[in-house]
Amino acid sequence: MSVTSRGSRRSHTQSSHSRSNHSGSAIPQPPYTQALTPSNDTGFEPCAATDAYFLYAQRNTILCLQHDTLAIARRFEKHREDVQWIAADNVSDRGNGRLVVSYDSSLTTIIWDVITGDEIARFASYEDIRTAAWMKNSSIAFGTSFDLY
Repeated sequence: MSVTSRGSRRSHTQSSHSRSNHSGSAIPQPPYTQALTPSNDTGFEPCAATDAYFLYAQRNTILCLQHDTLAIARRFEKHREDVQWIAADNVSDRGNGRLVVSYDSSLTTIIWDVITGDEIARFASYEDIRTAAWMKNSSIAFGTSFDLY
């Protein structure tokens, strides 16, 4: 017990001594700062992966990177607003890593061919689309946030 009290007393004495200047007045401490993370951080960045590519959104552009080298294979630049999410078709026989869907903040959804970089289809929504799921027959299902009362 005496060892603990000496250790804490010693550190207290050292810290109070280091905070005061020679005249005995305390040096003001800087105010507490928040974490370095921006306050508008919304979570995960939009990305998806297939067996050959990694897709990553930077604002309204989607970069398609090769898995082995991370070299940019192509860019998808037809969104007008920031991309919110990306989903890759890794389940269907037709798509099997070839089809990708992306959604932007203007409620626009685009289906892409990852190999050619072509736009396959474009949809406009009246509500915010939260998720997409590819089905075995290459169809896609979209989900919105709908409040039930």
